[in-house]
Formats: sequence, structure tokens, C-alpha cells
Amino acid sequence: MFTTNSKQPAISSSGFTLIEALVFLFIFAISSMAFLQTYAVGTRLIIESKNRLGATALANQKMEIIRSIDYDTIGTKRWNGSAWVYGIPAGDLLEDEAVSVNTVQYQVHTFVQYVDDAFDGTLGGSPTDAIPNDYKRIRVSVSWGALGADQTASVFSNVSPNGIETSAGGGVLSINILDVSGSGVSGATVHIVNSASGVDITTATDSTGNITLPGAPAGTQNYALTVSKSGYYGAMTYPPYPTSAYNPIDEHASVVAGVLNPKTIVMDQASDILLHTKDPFGTAIPNIDISIEGGRILGTDMLTVPPMPVYGLKQDTSTDASGDKTFAAQSYGQYALTVSGAGYQFYKLTPESATATVIDVVAGVNSDVTAILLDTAIGSVKAAVTNQSDGSPVAGASVHLSSASLGYDATRTTDQYGFAYFPEALPELAAGTYDMEVSATGFASDASTANVNGALVTNNIALTPN
Repeated sequence: MFTTNSKQPAISSSGFTLIEALVFLFIFAISSMAFLQTYAVGTRLIIESKNRLGATALANQKMEIIRSIDYDTIGTKRWNGSAWVYGIPAGDLLEDEAVSVNTVQYQVHTFVQYVDDAFDGTLGGSPTDAIPNDYKRIRVSVSWGALGADQTASVFSNVSPNGIETSAGGGVLSINILDVSGSGVSGATVHIVNSASGVDITTATDSTGNITLPGAPAGTQNYALTVSKSGYYGAMTYPPYPTSAYNPIDEHASVVAGVLNPKTIVMDQASDILLHTKDPFGTAIPNIDISIEGGRILGTDMLTVPPMPVYGLKQDTSTDASGDKTFAAQSYGQYALTVSGAGYQFYKLTPESATATVIDVVAGVNSDVTAILLDTAIGSVKAAVTNQSDGSPVAGASVHLSSASLGYDATRTTDQYGFAYFPEALPELAAGTYDMEVSATGFASDASTANVNGALVTNNIALTPN
């Protein structure tokens, strides 16, 4: 027998399948992205570190120049576009200047103030110091980029006069910026202008919310102060009435020579008021007219009898196509609201406040409020329950509305305003006569009827105390 023994060569395959290639590309893409992000962050940190070193060097250089000049000329000035204005003390140093170093644009801010050191007493203290301008304190701040606190380098120095200290004249202006709790607001920017004396400076409060400026030129209610801080509702002073249209609470500051002149301004964190207009069933109602007045009290209108408060916000506006309106960055306080729309009747605000038409805003807390409006063109019943003896609303009263012939039977409890509304959900109430029974602890029950015919019916029920 003739046989053959033939061996077939093995066939081997090499390379990637499509799935393997896609997995490889996916891993490569993620690795590359992570590397690029790390590289970008590292590069940004290196650039910021370089900018900070440059800012610190520039601040130190500026400080060394200041320390080398004559003591009497150490003070600030600024060109306001038409004339030179000065700090306290006045001098030859530019308050603000732009400096370019290695393509980086820096903003240099110099602030100089007299210091009434407690070592030899203070003006008005015990012991008292008849010359409160003991020496000068200098702060040079250099900022770059967005000019925020994290992109600012500052250096400080004290400079003493040559020989015996002499009076710079004027008085000590002490500005205190407090929040509503009475705590000092640190880091608040205060712009101080006294046009009569050529004073125009901007500085910031210390950790206690204070700015003390010995050597301030004397003047009666001619120091205009404007206070601001990120996230806060700003404040400012006004000239006295009748120069101002109303009698302001925060009048311009005065400085009497040779004494301490304190000035206190209250400000606090801002809040947003988010207002919505809806019906009782939660459906948005667009384009509703709104009048709102309240917030920070600026002063008193002397032309009204009795004099009425003047508020920081007074506006007539309307909700948008979604039934929303935002009043951004408002002050703490109370806001009176008037809401109106053709075919609608204002019902109440929710969440409920002490007064049906008043929004209570807490500093730093956004107020999300809904104004509930009743459609006057649908079959419905509003019960308003009051105490017959004094007209006050009766909260927690049980209101039972029923009609045997129409197959309707529902009970609601009055809210803090004494209101109850029917129906709880659409459809509207069918036309007909409904029986209404109202009862509340401590009061005699009341029975009445409500005749519904395709429109809102309001029943006013005055309960008699037992």
C-alpha cells in the first residue's frame, strides 16, 4: 500500500482586531486627556507662582522707594480726570498705577494712613494723646489677572517722623462697618470723598470692620462714604435734608478738629428674591403686574403726613412668560408686594409670612416665594374666617362645603390668614347652591350657603367667640 504523509503548514494570524484597536484608542485618549489636564494645571500654577513672585518683588521695590523719600511727602494722590485729589494724609505717591513687567500687567495700589498708637495714649482715651498722628502706616498691594484677593500680594511698613512728632491738624475719622447683628464687616471697600478738602481715597476695613484716619481735615457733613463688598448689599451716605430729597439715615460724616469722630454704617449680605405667580393648583400664570417696595430703609420722606420710609427698592414690573421674576442682590428687610392681573384676584403668598402681602428677607438667604392668584372666571369658593370681636383672622378653623344634589363634599382648614379655598383640584365647582359649615375651637359654629355660577364666590364668615 502506498501512503503519503503530508503535513499542512500552520497558519498564524497577527495584529489587532477592530475591538482591540478601539479599546487601545479609548485608553490612549483617557491617558492623554489626564496628562494634558495635569500639564495645564501645572503650567497654570507655575505661571501664577511666577506672577506672585513678580508682584511681591514689585511691592517691595515700591516700598523701598517710599521709605527713602521725605516723611512729609509720604501720602497719596490721584488724578480724577480734572484735578488732583488726595488721601489722608496727602502726599506725592500715586494711589493707583499700572506697571508692566515681562508682559505681565500689574495694578499697584498704595494706601497711607496716620496711626494713633496706644503706646503714648490715644485721642479721647486714657491717657489721652493730644497728637494722634504718631507715625504713618503704608500698605502697597500689587494685583494681576482678575485682581482678586488670590491674585494680590501686599507688603506693609511703618514710617516714623524725623525728630519729635508734630500735629497734622484735623481730627480722627473712625469708620465702623457693621452687619445687622452688630459684628464688624472685614474687608469691606470704603470710598471716602471730601471734595472741599480734596480728599478722595479708597481703602478696606480691618478684621473688626474699622478704618481709623487720624489727620482728617475738619468739615461738617462733607465726607461722602460709599461701602461695598462682594456678596453684600452696598451702602452709602447722603447729604442732609433738604439737599437730599428725603431725610437720610446715613448722612455724610463730619470731622471736628482735635477729637475722635466715629461714623457707623450697617450693611449685610445680599439676597435674591425669586417670585413666581401661580394658581392654587400649581399652574404658572404669566405676565402678572407686580409692585414691590421695601428692603433697606434709606430715610424718611418729609413731604408725607406722617413721614413715610424711603426704601432701597421701589419698582413696578411684571412676571415673565413663565410666571417668574427675580429681584437680584437685594438687602435684608421686609418687602410689601402688590400683585394684579386681569381676571385674577390675589390670594396669598407661600410660604406664608406674618402678613399676607409682605416678604421677609433674611440677609444672605435667598427668598423663593410664590404669589397665589385665584381665577375669578371659574366656579370656586373662597372662605375668609375672622373673629367677630376684633376682625382678626381665625387660623385652624374647619370649613365644610357640600352639596348633596351635586355630589360634592369637602372639608378644608383655614390657614394663618383665615382663608380656605375650594376646589382642591380641577375641575371647577359645578353651578349650584352649596352648604358651608364653619367651626373652630372657642367659637360658635356658623352655617351659610354659597351660590356658585361659573365664577369665584367669596364668603366672609365672622365667628362669635364662646
